[in-house]
Amino acid sequence: MTTAGARAPDFSFRSNGYAWYVLAVLCLGSVVSTLDRQVINLLVEPIKADLGVSDTQISLLQGFAFALFYAVMAVPLGRLADTASRRNVIFYGVLLFSLATMSCGLATSFLALFVARMAVGVGEATLSPAGFSMLSDYFPKDQLGRAVGLFVGTTYVGSGVALIAIGWMLDLLGQHDPLMVPGFGPLADWQAAFVLAAIPGLGFAALMLTVREPPRQGQGATERPEPPALAELGVFLRSNRALTLSAFIGLPLLAASQFGINAWAPTFFIRSYGWTAAEIGPLIGLGLMTLSPLGVLAGGWFADRSTRSGKSDGYLRVPVLAALASAPFVVLFPLAPSGEVALALLAPVMFLGAMPFAAGSAAIPAVAPNRMRAQLTAIYLLIANLVGAGAGPWAIAAFTDGVMGDPAKLYLSLSVVGLALLLAGVTFVAAGWRLMRREA
Repeated sequence: MTTAGARAPDFSFRSNGYAWYVLAVLCLGSVVSTLDRQVINLLVEPIKADLGVSDTQISLLQGFAFALFYAVMAVPLGRLADTASRRNVIFYGVLLFSLATMSCGLATSFLALFVARMAVGVGEATLSPAGFSMLSDYFPKDQLGRAVGLFVGTTYVGSGVALIAIGWMLDLLGQHDPLMVPGFGPLADWQAAFVLAAIPGLGFAALMLTVREPPRQGQGATERPEPPALAELGVFLRSNRALTLSAFIGLPLLAASQFGINAWAPTFFIRSYGWTAAEIGPLIGLGLMTLSPLGVLAGGWFADRSTRSGKSDGYLRVPVLAALASAPFVVLFPLAPSGEVALALLAPVMFLGAMPFAAGSAAIPAVAPNRMRAQLTAIYLLIANLVGAGAGPWAIAAFTDGVMGDPAKLYLSLSVVGLALLLAGVTFVAAGWRLMRREA
C-alpha cells in the first residue's frame, strides 16, 4: 500500500527463485545461530568439572543467560526491524553473536561465561523477527507456512550440527595439544570448542550482504513505516485473544518442554547409560537434523493445507494434536531400560515435538499488520525464549537438584517436568483454538 500519487517501491527483483534463495540464506543463518547457542549442551560435564558449578547453574548458562539479553533487546530490535533495513539488522547482529560465542571460549569463570552467553542472545533477537518479516514480504500467504517451517526447522538442524560437530571436535581435540590463543595461552577442550563454533557466523555475515531488502507488502505497509506505539500492540493483542492465548502463552510452554529435553538429553545418556559425549552427540544430532526439521515442515504443510481449504484454525489445530501425540513418548524415553531403546523412543519426541512451531509461529505474520509484524514476532520470541529456552532447562535442573537431590536421577526430571510443561502448553493452545473456532 502506498499513499496517493506516491511511486510504488521497486520490487521487480523479486522472483520465485530469488525468494527461495533469500529463504536459503536465512536458513543457513538459523543453523549458524543455533550452533553458537546450542554448543554448550554437549559441554556440560567438562564445564562443571573446570568451573565447579551445579546442574542449576549450567541450566542458567544454557537458557536464562541467553534469554536475559533477549528480554532486554528483543522488542527494541523488533521495532528497528519494522522501520529500518532488516538485512542490515541481521548482518550486525550476526557479527555480535559470533564474537560473543568466541568470548565464551575465553571465559575462565562462571560469571564471565554467563555474561558472554548473554551477548549470544542477540543472534535470535535480530535474526528471527527480521527474518520472519522479510519472508512475509517475499512469499504469498498460501506458501508462508512452508517458508516459515523451513526457517524454523533449520533451528533444529543447527542443534544437530552442534552436537555432531562438537562431539567430533572434542574427540579430535583430545588427540592433540591444547589450542593456543595469543594472550590467553592454552585453552581447555570445551573452551576451544566455543572458539571454533564461532567461525561459521563470520562467513554467514558476509553472505547476508547478497540479500536485498524487500519493500514492505500488505496491510499497513509503507515505504517508510512509522512504528506503532507499544499501546497499539497491546490493543492488537487484547483484540486477538485466540492468538494471545495460543502463540504468546501456549507455544512458549510447549517450547519449554522441547528446549528442556533437548538441553538435557545428551547429559541424560551420559549419566544413565555411561555413554561418552563423542558417542551420544552424533546420534542425537542426527535425529535433530532430520526428524525435527521434518516435523516442523509437516506442521507448516498441514497448516497451509488447512488454510487453503478455508479453515481458519489450522495454525492452532496442528500444535494441539502434535503435542498430545508426543506426550506418551516424553514420559517413556527417560525410563527406557537401555540407551538404544531410549533413543528409539526419543525419535518421536523430536518429530512430533517440533510440529507446533512452524504452524503456530506462522499465525503471527499471517494475522498481524505489516508495520507491527516484526515487533509482535519479537514479543513472541521474547516470551518463547524466557519461558522456553530459559525456564525449560532450568525447571528440569531445579527439579533434579531441589526435588530429587541426585544428579543421577535426571531421568525422572525429564519424564515428570517434560510432561507437565507439555500439558500446560496444550491447555493454553487448545483454549485459543476453541476461541478462534467460535469467532470464525
